[in-house]
Amino acid sequence: MFRLAKRPKPASSYIHNNNVKLIEGGHSYFDLLEKMIVNAKHSIYFQVYIFDEDETGKRVAGALKQAALRNVKVYLLVDGYASKDLSKEFILDLKGAGVNVRMFEPLLKSGKFYFGRRLHHKVIVVDVFHCLVAGLNISDRYNDTSENRAWLDWALFAEVE
Repeated sequence: MFRLAKRPKPASSYIHNNNVKLIEGGHSYFDLLEKMIVNAKHSIYFQVYIFDEDETGKRVAGALKQAALRNVKVYLLVDGYASKDLSKEFILDLKGAGVNVRMFEPLLKSGKFYFGRRLHHKVIVVDVFHCLVAGLNISDRYNDTSENRAWLDWALFAEVE
């Protein structure tokens, strides 16, 4: 027998005591991201496809290292293919500060062959109550720099109050 599902609650009931904002890429996004990391008290869960070792990547890495040194649990997961150019020194520096760094790896790979899934997530969750879900990666291409304007991309910031 087919039964109709209960009528959904009005949309307003899902956002009670929550805050959701649309964030444009560039300075707006990276300033908010850094603020979230600096204000973290307990945990940071950070998943991203591209993490470049450029000015923007070093700025974000520095904030993550400082958070880890404040005894915030920091977990960074990057795609093993898209972030393959991160130097061993860069990763060891993050790990040395207490950041838990992992590469999302494919099933099979070689110098010319890559088979398997890739991590396209761009999700940052801080202290369980604050998150960014984005199309932006950690790279100067997504940030406003003295040399370039950021690619147009967006994120959603959500927090439980």
